[in-house]
Amino acid sequence: MEERLRNSFIYAFLCESKYLKDMIVLNTKSMVDDKNKRLNYIDYNRLKDELLLYKCYGEKNNRSIYNLNYILPIILCNTNLIKCEEEVSKNISFYTDKYEYIFAGIIYNYVMQTIIKDKDISINDIITKLKEYIIEFNMDNIDIINFNKCKIYVMQKLDRFLKKDINLIKEENIIDGVLRVLYQVYIKDYNEEIEELKSVKNSMLALLGFEFDNKNIEGFSFINSLSQYILKLRKYEINKKIYNEKVNPKDLIKLNIGDMVYNPILNNIKVIDKKLDNDILYIKVLSKSGEYSFKFKRA
Repeated sequence: MEERLRNSFIYAFLCESKYLKDMIVLNTKSMVDDKNKRLNYIDYNRLKDELLLYKCYGEKNNRSIYNLNYILPIILCNTNLIKCEEEVSKNISFYTDKYEYIFAGIIYNYVMQTIIKDKDISINDIITKLKEYIIEFNMDNIDIINFNKCKIYVMQKLDRFLKKDINLIKEENIIDGVLRVLYQVYIKDYNEEIEELKSVKNSMLALLGFEFDNKNIEGFSFINSLSQYILKLRKYEINKKIYNEKVNPKDLIKLNIGDMVYNPILNNIKVIDKKLDNDILYIKVLSKSGEYSFKFKRA
């Protein structure tokens, strides 16, 4: 099972959405394992600082309506379905207030947790039990009307999924998108062209025991080490401490080439390049996890 879990994480990176892949990494780095509560959760103080730095070195938000697989680390780290559901809902709510993403995350989490325990379960059994699960699902502090509208939509779509007609789940939204992935995995495969859904599909197939060539994954060594980290979190072996520091990206501006300093997020870093071009200051730093190229616009 451990190899399936590791591959599920690694294969998520077999897609062309750099932004999504980076979000998976940031969420992984922000996980905290709590052995007493038998829970792995996101440290949001850490995640906020991760995102603060990311704005200076990372990709712009691609605004894809299919961004969902950033919750994968939460799913793979946790063994309790209900506790994981709560953390998935919390994490999605951190990024968006749209209920369709909450329900898509609940569907995805339920399917993944189910096949971790039994990869031979039939899709009909999964969907039948999922419908019962969705009926009981609720949240605190919700817009009850819109929440229930979304729940009804999900139930209708699950019924239509059981008819095994792809044309019944072709709406351009994240719920139909996740169901189309399930259709490809369990009913009739076809080439998924949406990169963010391809990531979900690859993770799901890995848990079912499928294996792919991962040689083309950029930064494979780092991603592979994170997959090992996921397993250790799952066993509560990290004993990660709560993040109590604060990062200011502009502190990097004061550094010169060759300077070595500690950064609360990147740990020990070394400045390997610094240049000003068209009123933009470029600073490249090297850390244990790789190179980061920061950009700062002149005020």
